[in-house]
Amino acid sequence: MNPFQLLIKPASYRCNLQCSYCFYLRVCETVYADNEKPFMNDTVLEEMIAQYMNYRFPESIFGWQGGEPTLMGLPFFQKVISLQQKYGSPGQVVGNALQTNGVLINEKWARFLSTFKFLVGLSLDGPKDIHDRYRRTNKRRSMWHEVMNAARLFQAHQVQFNILCVVSKANVNRVKEVYEFFVKNGFFYMQFIPALEADSKGKKASFCINSNQYGKFLCSLFDLWKQNPNLVSIRTFDALLSYYLGVPKGSCTFEKQCANYLLIEYNGDVYPCDFFVQDTHKIGNLLDTELHELFEMRNKSFGTRKSKLSEDCSKCRWLHLCYGGCIKDRIFSDNPHPEKTYFCDAYSQFFEHTSKWFQTQAKLIKSRSALKK
Repeated sequence: MNPFQLLIKPASYRCNLQCSYCFYLRVCETVYADNEKPFMNDTVLEEMIAQYMNYRFPESIFGWQGGEPTLMGLPFFQKVISLQQKYGSPGQVVGNALQTNGVLINEKWARFLSTFKFLVGLSLDGPKDIHDRYRRTNKRRSMWHEVMNAARLFQAHQVQFNILCVVSKANVNRVKEVYEFFVKNGFFYMQFIPALEADSKGKKASFCINSNQYGKFLCSLFDLWKQNPNLVSIRTFDALLSYYLGVPKGSCTFEKQCANYLLIEYNGDVYPCDFFVQDTHKIGNLLDTELHELFEMRNKSFGTRKSKLSEDCSKCRWLHLCYGGCIKDRIFSDNPHPEKTYFCDAYSQFFEHTSKWFQTQAKLIKSRSALKK
């Protein structure tokens, strides 16, 4: 059996913020519109963990996302650890990751996440005026200070965390300010993802950036980063360097196939990806069908979609770096070239600007490694 990971939405779409660019809000409006309080119950939680731990993969990885997963409360995650210990075997490697907006993080949360070595993603778009542009409560209250407090608690308790920054109209032209803000605050692990969602008419939403803007952002970010590349880890840059070092990129956007994981909703429903939580893409439910069977079904119905490339992609000089990008960016309703990723021009611009540098760095790393042997 090929190993796979779990991406779990224990509180589904529920969140204590109402971010303008949140793609998961549509789940509330469509798939689970009739359920006002979607919270994972003990039956689903225990069955999920029992099945998954029983596979004894080299690494058993649980990713907890939302919505906002901390709405489940700390006792829920204490129960998660207890069940992982109950169904695990001696020496079994288990990893937990948590993506949070940081609003509910306090001393108890920070101590818990540190003790059990959670890898945490903290959503933060930059300085206060940038962050507050699209990341507020439903009453338009700012939560920036709460997010910064969460970061300070993570640092104080030595929680491993990275910053997840959405690139939108609020910050796309302020790359230097955003990067220096993160570095100044000691945030040395960063991930940047472009905002791309449709409005009610199927057109690109007002907060979105275009492909050229994103390309310029990535190039400017790279020029800042390469002045001291050992200081900061940026996922997109790590992916390119990994390729030239001959190891997996670690970013499914740029891999040949989508990442091997199952998306688990609060009630046990299973989907192929969190961008495809739709009735038409539902695979089944873990209470009715074993997870390994659902994963096989996912691979048959969804696993090869990324490999279906356009003629332009197949002939592209950058195919080996991007492999057509993320599927959801190809099928975006306002994509002028739906056979390719919406960000095709951005990636081409970025690869042209950076690939030689990454190749050179990879050769240096390999030569140093050879000398040490």
